[in-house]
Amino acid sequence: MEEDTCKGNINDDTCIKEMHEEDDVPILLARSMMDRLDKFQIIFNNPTATYYAGDTVYGYGWVVVKELMYVQSVCLEAIGEAKVEWMTSSDIQASDEEVFNYTTVLPIKGEKKIEDEGLLHPGSHYFPFEFSLPSKLPSSFKGKHGRLRYFVRMTIYSPGGPHHERTSKFAVIGSLDLNAEPDAALPVENDTFETVGSWCCISGTVTASVKLDRKGYTIKEAIPVWAQIKNLSTRRLASTQVSLIQNITYYSYRGRFSECTVLVTIHKGSVAPRSKQTWNRELLSIPTVPSSHLRGCKIIDVQYSLELCIKPSGLGRKVKLPVDIIIGTVPLKDHAPHVTCHPLISPEDSLNPFPFFSDSSSDQVFLTDFSFQQMLPTAPPWEEDDDIP
Repeated sequence: MEEDTCKGNINDDTCIKEMHEEDDVPILLARSMMDRLDKFQIIFNNPTATYYAGDTVYGYGWVVVKELMYVQSVCLEAIGEAKVEWMTSSDIQASDEEVFNYTTVLPIKGEKKIEDEGLLHPGSHYFPFEFSLPSKLPSSFKGKHGRLRYFVRMTIYSPGGPHHERTSKFAVIGSLDLNAEPDAALPVENDTFETVGSWCCISGTVTASVKLDRKGYTIKEAIPVWAQIKNLSTRRLASTQVSLIQNITYYSYRGRFSECTVLVTIHKGSVAPRSKQTWNRELLSIPTVPSSHLRGCKIIDVQYSLELCIKPSGLGRKVKLPVDIIIGTVPLKDHAPHVTCHPLISPEDSLNPFPFFSDSSSDQVFLTDFSFQQMLPTAPPWEEDDDIP
């Protein structure tokens, strides 16, 4: 009779636990889970939580329990989602897409050997997990009107609730093999012939041309730029510059929206009247950005171009000369960059325990001419003020 009364007052703080009639294992019936959890974290084997498409993600949930706690199940979800939204003159257009979803139930095991599965004793408990990323996953991305992000959500379910969950972001670098792009190895060029001055005061003409050795490049590679500007006018050209432009297109069910972002710019000085300026393989370095196309995502498309911009002095519109390029992750066979090795942080150097990851030579990551900390996508896959669904 006392047992039924106790179960009927499950939320009463005075009813802390009851003894199971068969094996005398204490089953907690009161107090919220938060009162019993001292720590709940998700930890990845990769300290920067950055992975390539096709990699296997390893990690574990780390739970520190202050008091005995009964857990019904522990669920893990790994999600990749894209969302876009922009305003028009009449309404708001939005769309979303799920690019990756992995769900599993993790085994419940405590740090110490216990007889009753699901009963966590005071101390640390670990819930290891692993899942493979598809080889064709798109890169993490964030723009002004859309984003593509990845995160892991772990939920601890207890009988009668409340349930507690924790989320942790991770970034994905999508793969784009330049050798599979038919025109990546071909040279590209463009030229123009423009008048300089306002409609009432034409000062003359300007001719410009820009050339690149090839169309395909990889992240952190330097692009040699050749350009020539001939100022055939009587007006001085104030400045010339070459910029790397990211062109983004967002798609919804009813339309699309485009935006451009200037990533890197290199400048040169003015050009006097009746003279010329030559760019002799000036180097423009590509920052860490998602690869072209963002394949695998239907509602966000990313393209890149290199643009020569000429600004005349005084009134007059700028002369712009773009050439399209492809940014990938796998270099062309004849242009393979140098590869260096950077070890991951060892378990001893970390503030978090790594009970499931051995300190061996397998913890070596090979990167391409840049440090591990620089391997994040264009923008973080998450911002501090982002809402996690």
